[in-house]
Amino acid sequence: MKHALFILITVAFFSCAEKPMDVDQAKQVAEELIKQSNAGNYEALEDLYTPAFNQSEPMDIKIEKLSRLKNVMGDLQKIEFLKHTHVAEFGQPKAVILEYRIIHSLVTSIEKFAIVEEEGGYRVASHSVESE
Repeated sequence: MKHALFILITVAFFSCAEKPMDVDQAKQVAEELIKQSNAGNYEALEDLYTPAFNQSEPMDIKIEKLSRLKNVMGDLQKIEFLKHTHVAEFGQPKAVILEYRIIHSLVTSIEKFAIVEEEGGYRVASHSVESE
């Protein structure tokens, strides 16, 4: 009887655990952001970021930064997906961190995207760029 109760509690506990985020769906958002940014469609990016990220600074400042970044790195040549990491910390929304090697005409960069699930779908919560 004790074993049956233990198994029942264990099954109940693990069935309540949240499913990890869909990596393919998260990759679609990150890769869309990369492509729209390269194309200079900065206005389209607002829908790809979380509301909190959009409120962190005015969109015209973000557009200026992205434009300067594109000028420094050059045109997009190739996107290479490197890895993903699921993050689930107590009190924080679950996220998936995606890491890409992006080859531009002038520089190769390593870019990391934190993707979270918000109302309306997956959104970029943060984005970091380092030259390789």
